[in-house]
Amino acid sequence: MKRYKLSRYLLFISIFSFITLFVYVIQKSYDNLMKPLQAVQKSDLIRPVDPNFDISILDEIELRNYFASDTVTPTPMPTP
Repeated sequence: MKRYKLSRYLLFISIFSFITLFVYVIQKSYDNLMKPLQAVQKSDLIRPVDPNFDISILDEIELRNYFASDTVTPTPMPTP
């Protein structure tokens, strides 16, 4: 009789282990499937550009002084 209880216990442990392993494999497969989608959604490079462009920024860029002084001399042209 003791042997019968031992086999029932082993059968229970083996079924429980199989179910646990099966759920773990399914969960890891789903995680590997969804991980690239989450990385794409987080990426800043893939976001669309806003078509409403602020033109006032272009005016500010045109008014900037790129040289600290006005003493920049143009390059001399060669004379023929």
